[in-house]
Amino acid sequence: MKKRILAGIALAAASIMTISGCSFLQPQNTNALGTYDFTQMNLIQCKEPVEGQDVAVIETNKGTMTAVLYTEYAPKTIENFKIRVEEGFYNGKPFFALQQGIYGLTGASNEEGTEGITQDGNFIPNECSVDLWPFKGALLSYSSKMGYSDSRFFFCGALEITEENFKELRGYQDKETGEQIIPEELLEQFVKRGSVPGFAGSYTVFGQVINGFDVLDEILWTTADKKTMKPTEELIITKITLDTYAKDKFELEEPTADKFVTAEEIEQIQDEMNSQANN
Repeated sequence: MKKRILAGIALAAASIMTISGCSFLQPQNTNALGTYDFTQMNLIQCKEPVEGQDVAVIETNKGTMTAVLYTEYAPKTIENFKIRVEEGFYNGKPFFALQQGIYGLTGASNEEGTEGITQDGNFIPNECSVDLWPFKGALLSYSSKMGYSDSRFFFCGALEITEENFKELRGYQDKETGEQIIPEELLEQFVKRGSVPGFAGSYTVFGQVINGFDVLDEILWTTADKKTMKPTEELIITKITLDTYAKDKFELEEPTADKFVTAEEIEQIQDEMNSQANN
């Protein structure tokens, strides 16, 4: 069942925040969702990692998080990420942009956050998959060119999904069969795990935090300057190391979806952004 949908999957959050002129929550014309076959969806982030799966241990000045990497799904994205990790590129890198509770962005090659690097100097085309979604704690690749990425990436937070949002999402139907396109299983996980659905299809999901959600919350809920989006206190990746998953080596934590940006807060952010744009 191919899908002709998703002008509205950003929920009520469209155009909350921009970096380099790109709306971070608004579906883009590079969005891959129109190519997804939801009948083949396998939500691997909701399953236990496989023994030997690639892992990134991410140490920050707020504590340590562990994330599994989905090399099979995003090989070029992860190849660049691994090279950068092995050369120590991320060590000491700040979070240069943050939307409280929604995302924290890091991995730039300059202080302003406007540049990143790849091995050959070219942007990496997005590697989006119907199996990987912007759940809370997902690692998503980023660059200033929509549909592509470089060394920059961000940690995903969570938005409130209201009954109105559910009605909208359930309303997308296959034009030929009339069947609901977005599976209930996915909608349930948006709520259970926490998510920013508007990121789906526009940014490559290449990893998922499996422990250290308390650290993730501390980072994502740091306040940020409303104009520059820079955190008001120092947030730094001190070191990233690569490893492989083993049951007796890494603890698995259930993500907590009880901390999210409410619909009222989203509306307030939008109003503030509109006010700044008009001044």
